[in-house]
Amino acid sequence: MPMLLASTFTVLIFASPSQAGNSDWTKTPGGSVRLIIDNPEKGASEVRGAVQINLDPGWKTYWREPGDAGVPPELALTQDGNIKSSSLGFPAPHRFEDGGSKWAGYKKSVALPVVLTLTDPSKPAHLKGHAFLGICEAICIPVTAEFDIPIDNSPTDALTKTLVSDAFAALPGKASTSFGVKSAVRKDDHVKVTVQVPADQPQTDLFVAGEGGVTFGMAKLKSHEATSAVFSVPVLSGKDKKAVALNYTLVQGENAVSGKVEASE
Repeated sequence: MPMLLASTFTVLIFASPSQAGNSDWTKTPGGSVRLIIDNPEKGASEVRGAVQINLDPGWKTYWREPGDAGVPPELALTQDGNIKSSSLGFPAPHRFEDGGSKWAGYKKSVALPVVLTLTDPSKPAHLKGHAFLGICEAICIPVTAEFDIPIDNSPTDALTKTLVSDAFAALPGKASTSFGVKSAVRKDDHVKVTVQVPADQPQTDLFVAGEGGVTFGMAKLKSHEATSAVFSVPVLSGKDKKAVALNYTLVQGENAVSGKVEASE
């Protein structure tokens, strides 16, 4: 895995002003980052947005489960601002091999969808905080992109609406019985995951993320027959837990689905 730069990195901001509902671009080596917001209609309880990550050629960033030494993207709010909760979404990642390490991430510019839940939909909100992520070439640089955005019912410009809509459209579909995890069985420090896929194709991959203190390594394909495949997923932390939850993205060719499954011994 690319080495993480331990020293503090000071980000630079572009001089150009941001549009209403969008943060300034945070300039970094290898790219730039900003947060955009699609202002909600009056009375709506949820607000949609996206963390835009522009990457220069040769640079990469991490998926939600980076393994044992990566930097997962995070969204942190520094004040209430009438926002009850926030969540990040993730398009299907790519598998990378750097030396002897394997990890999941993105090799091209990517937009991570954001969903904000308002405490009181009848009142304006204020989004203040930062996005934290790693941008990697030979080494990985931790990046903090700050934002301070008022949220009201004023009209959102057409470009921002399109960018946010495209970010959500790029998310994996919902897993089903014909395309998803069929079973997950925990055995010692590994989970055996059997998946069902719609076509007999070799380009099948599985990416797994944990929760509640459980982290997973990269899934390894053990067998592939017709429309099913078996993966072995190492448990990196939380090995003392008998049952673990796997948030997964299953990819076959250009198609991907996401879901969640419980694995027990």
